[in-house]
Amino acid sequence: MTAELRDWLAELAVSEPATAAEVSAALVAVLRSAELAGLALVDQPGRRREPVKDDPREVADYVYQLRLEQLQLLRQQVAQATNARRAAELALSAQQSAGAEPAVLATLAERLAAARLHEDALAQLSQRLRVEVNTFRTASDTAKASYTAAEASLRIAEAIEAAGGQPDPDLAQRLEDLRSAEERLLALRWPGTRTVVIRHPTHQTGVGRPAGADRPEPPPPAPPRNPEPVAGLLELRADPLGSDIRVLFGKEPADTVTLLAVLEGPEAVSQHGAQAITLAGDLLTEIRDEGWPTDIAEVVLADPDEFVAQFFPADDGSILRRADALAATTSFGRLRAERHMTVDEVAVRSGVPRHRVEAIERDGLRAAHVHEAVALARALGARLELPAGEGPVAG
Repeated sequence: MTAELRDWLAELAVSEPATAAEVSAALVAVLRSAELAGLALVDQPGRRREPVKDDPREVADYVYQLRLEQLQLLRQQVAQATNARRAAELALSAQQSAGAEPAVLATLAERLAAARLHEDALAQLSQRLRVEVNTFRTASDTAKASYTAAEASLRIAEAIEAAGGQPDPDLAQRLEDLRSAEERLLALRWPGTRTVVIRHPTHQTGVGRPAGADRPEPPPPAPPRNPEPVAGLLELRADPLGSDIRVLFGKEPADTVTLLAVLEGPEAVSQHGAQAITLAGDLLTEIRDEGWPTDIAEVVLADPDEFVAQFFPADDGSILRRADALAATTSFGRLRAERHMTVDEVAVRSGVPRHRVEAIERDGLRAAHVHEAVALARALGARLELPAGEGPVAG
C-alpha cells in the first residue's frame, strides 16, 4: 500500500476505531481470499447504478439524479465565476490606485464587465435549473405514487388468485390503471433540451450587450461520465452500512494485494470517484509495467496477522473473526439465484415491492430500510446481521 493510505488508516484507528476495525476486517477478508469473485464486498469500480429498464420509477429517479449532478456542477461554475469577477475587481482597483495608464485601465474594466456578464448568466441559469429540478421532483413523486398504488393493487390480486383464491373480476381494470399510471410517469419530459453554450469571459465580445443576450439554456441530462476502469482494478466496499468507505486495489504483482486509493464517505464517492478510479488505474498500470514508482513511498506487510498488528496491536482476534464472517456473507441477488427464485416470487413472499427488491439487489443493504431487509432475509431463508456496538439498541 502507499504510505499515504497507511497513514489514513492509522489516523482512522485513533479517531473512529469501530469504523477502522470494520475496514480492516474487510481488508483481511480480501487478503485471505483465494477467489475474490466470491466476496460480496468486492465489485468492479465505478459501476454506475443504471435504472431498471422495465420500471419507469427507476428511470425517473435516474434522470433526477443526473439533473442533481448537473446542478451541482453548475453551482461550482458559479462559484468559480464569482472568484474570477472578484479577482478582476481587485486587479482594476490595484491599477487605479497605482495610477496605471488609461489603456491598461480600459482593458481591465472590459475584463471586469465580461466577468460580471459571465457570472450573471451562470447565476441565472443555476437559479432556473434549481426551480426546474424541484418542479420535476414534485411531478415525478406524484406520478410514482400513483404507479406504486396501481402496481400494489394488481400484485395483491394476482397473488390471491395464484394462491387458489377467486379470480378478481376487476383484474382487467387494475391492469389498465397500471398502464395509465406508467404512461403518465413516462410522459414526464425535462423542460429545455437545447444545448448550453457558456463562453469564458476572455472569449466574449461586445461587453455592452443587453442583459439576456445569448442567455444559455438548460442542457439535457448528461450521459454518465464514469471512466472505464483498468483491467484488474477492483473496489472493496469496506464499510457499506456505515461510512461507505471504498478501497481501490489490484492483485498486482501475483499473490499480492496492492491498495491503491481510498474514498471515504458518499460525498467523496460521488464527487471524486471518477478521478480516483483514473489515478488508481494509472498507478496499477505503472506498477505492472515498471514496478513500484520511486516517487511514492511503499509500505509492505507480509500477511494478515502483520496487517492487524500494524494498526490494532492490542486486538484479541476480533478483527480476524469479523473477517471470517464477512467472507461468508453473500448478497440478496446471489442468494436469490441460489434459491432459483424470480424477483416476482421474492416480492410476493416478502411483501416488498418488485422495484424495491431490484434496487436492493443492485445497490446493496445501504439502499434498504430495516423492515425491507428483514422481510427479504425471511423470504430467502437467510440470517441477517447488522453489526453495531456493544450495547443494545431500542426504537
